Amino acid sequence: MADDNDIILGIDLGTTFSAMSYVDRFGKPNIIPNADGHSTTASVIHFYDQNACVVGEEAVKMVVVDPTNVVRFIKRSMGDLDFQLNFFGESYAPQQLSAFLLRKLKNDAEEALGRKVSDCVITVPAYFNAAQRGATAEAGQIAGFNVLSIINEPTAAAIALGLEHLGKHKKLLVFDLGGGTFDVTIMEIRGTTLRTLASDGNAELGGKDWDDRLLNYVSGQFEARFGLDPRDDAMPYQELYERCLHAKISLSTKPRAVIPVNFHGNRMVVSVTRQQFDELSSDLVDQCMDTCQLVLEKANMTWDDIDENLLVGGSTRMPMIREALDKLTGKPLAQGVNPDEGVALGAALAAVFRHQPNHPALRAHRAALARSRARTATKKPTTAAPKPEQGLPNMEITDAATHGMGIVVLDADHRERIVNLISEGTPLPAEKGARFAYAYDNMTAVRVEVTEGQGETRSEVTVIGEVVLENLPPRPRGTPIDVMYRYTENQLLEIHVVDVETRARRRARLNLKGSLDRLRLERSRSTMSQAQIN
Repeated sequence: MADDNDIILGIDLGTTFSAMSYVDRFGKPNIIPNADGHSTTASVIHFYDQNACVVGEEAVKMVVVDPTNVVRFIKRSMGDLDFQLNFFGESYAPQQLSAFLLRKLKNDAEEALGRKVSDCVITVPAYFNAAQRGATAEAGQIAGFNVLSIINEPTAAAIALGLEHLGKHKKLLVFDLGGGTFDVTIMEIRGTTLRTLASDGNAELGGKDWDDRLLNYVSGQFEARFGLDPRDDAMPYQELYERCLHAKISLSTKPRAVIPVNFHGNRMVVSVTRQQFDELSSDLVDQCMDTCQLVLEKANMTWDDIDENLLVGGSTRMPMIREALDKLTGKPLAQGVNPDEGVALGAALAAVFRHQPNHPALRAHRAALARSRARTATKKPTTAAPKPEQGLPNMEITDAATHGMGIVVLDADHRERIVNLISEGTPLPAEKGARFAYAYDNMTAVRVEVTEGQGETRSEVTVIGEVVLENLPPRPRGTPIDVMYRYTENQLLEIHVVDVETRARRRARLNLKGSLDRLRLERSRSTMSQAQIN
């Protein structure tokens, strides 16, 4: 737990843009500008030498000039064990690359605040799996942070909105469409309690897919005329991609955009109307709306139960998204949360609520409440509750498991089956255990294979790691073994395996597939501390 006078950064580590915030002593969350004075930082890295890079807008400028040394959309690869990129003789995993982004944010925050900052809370899409969450936490550690918790992006956005609705009862559909990921969450605000009811999403769907549709359409028009595809060469491809991105943004406010294409001495201007763009990407919108309907069904609700739609992520500015959501739900848009900043602001608030119970703003609010109650007891005139400026009221936050967690076991006929211990939608933190037994005579070790997802067979779930209890005395088939899962509020899994007869035990935090081993993690931290990041 952080010291109550420390600053904890709330970090929205986005696919295309990232932002950071902190809560001041009066309880107000504040966006921290980067070194260029901007509220967000482009999640783009350009390597110009070994372990030396530029992060942010300057890196964006190099997308066209030096595309082979630029990293974009790395968030989509978090948790992928096989993903590696090489720059100037160094090989980097996704969490190592994300660490450069986080280190840049850390450096800029310390410069803006005039003090060292060690603690942070990092947000992730609600539907990130265990490997993706673990990799995100590792990225923060490599960057030099003490990562206090990982929090879901829609939860953070709802916290930022919830401060304006304390004491009320609302159910929100949080629609989070970022640059590279998408998820939908239904949340309930009741008094000072915020609770996740259901989530679903797609870590491979985001604003980039709309960019690609526009890029492919324009490239197709050019190829039809000249027989050449501008996507075949890295530099023209990146230049055209940037132009399509700007055209997409323009089409959110204008009925038409023009996109120049230059390739191998041939020139063409492609005109695209908003209606054409809507048609090109209608199936992407349908995917989003299908997910909304799925989440509603998971929560056992109808649209009459939802009060407002809360939009998060820059891609929600596209009119086609707002129009489709309005048609599907018939619900108004929640006001007061900036789609680009709300997640970071909420993350900073979550940091205070979860990790700083004696933050000055929380203490001030408790003191104001005590004075109010004392005046009420003596029948002196008073308001019913402290005014908002009298500190920060605590908010109780309950997330839910977005993936089920189970174990691979053998039945009496030695056939594999999956036993689900923690179901999707379970409020967190959660603990669940079960008793199992030796499948064979004379076993001297027990291996617990941990699964993620819902299903009854190995093919329906993902084995995400294992814990082994060794050096057991050989005993007959049926000897009992207890397994306990503890799923933390960060949606990271702790496992406790106990041999019932000998009381031998193994307690471990799951070593996730896709994570770095201890040696590589330590080496990455050391390398990052010496990296040149501009």
